[in-house]
Amino acid sequence: FSNTVNYAVIALYPVSMNFWAMMTNNLHPFDTITQIDAPTKFYLMNLNDGSVIDGFESWDPNLIFSTHHMNAWEEGDEVVFDLACNPWDVLASFMDLETMLNHPITEDDESIFVMKRVRLNISTKEVTVEDWPNQREIPMLNTVDFPMINENYVGYKNRFAYGWVSIDYWRQTLVKKDLENSMNDKTWSRPSHYPGEVFFIPNPEGEGEDDGVVVTVVFDGEMEQSYILLLDGKTFEEINYSYLPHNVPFTFHGNWFPELY
Repeated sequence: FSNTVNYAVIALYPVSMNFWAMMTNNLHPFDTITQIDAPTKFYLMNLNDGSVIDGFESWDPNLIFSTHHMNAWEEGDEVVFDLACNPWDVLASFMDLETMLNHPITEDDESIFVMKRVRLNISTKEVTVEDWPNQREIPMLNTVDFPMINENYVGYKNRFAYGWVSIDYWRQTLVKKDLENSMNDKTWSRPSHYPGEVFFIPNPEGEGEDDGVVVTVVFDGEMEQSYILLLDGKTFEEINYSYLPHNVPFTFHGNWFPELY
């Protein structure tokens, strides 16, 4: 879920797991995922009194399943939020070992994930789905997962977003999106280098939304060694990197905790 200042945004996807079938699927619940013939439903929970606003439904195929909410905010009578949308069976198929080991090389120019902006009209219950801007017309730029923002903007409209793109598993790119002027979109990648989810550390003395450092763990496939990578939040250029004494497996989630610094 995501949250605005006043609401928690909750999505109910038409996807279910059959826990009774786990015994015949090596106890892997994701292998039992099935799609249900139903719309995606959204609910707004009032953070002040706990009341719930329902009635938001969409049959848009992009909204059948999503792995991540990026952010949400309020605009007049609307609640707006950005979703990382995925194929409904992605949790069962994407990490399949045989598929990962024997995936063919393709000419694909985008990943199987895609970012969508969703608007819920509180008055009419209308659900509107929009594409992210992409003035550079590079398909990859809107197909990110693990979206991250400056968390000082959680619940408020953000301009900048950071994310991870994986095409054919091995072609991996980090992306900085400017959602107000997408001609400013930026990328980082190196051949045979495999980054993970990024984290944004804001400059405590900064004033701009993107004034900070983007951090991720990268696996150097040539040296077979992991390293910490620091990127400038504004320019998306390398600040520095440091190889680690141990290899770090691919991680799905983490965060920056300034109180531990």
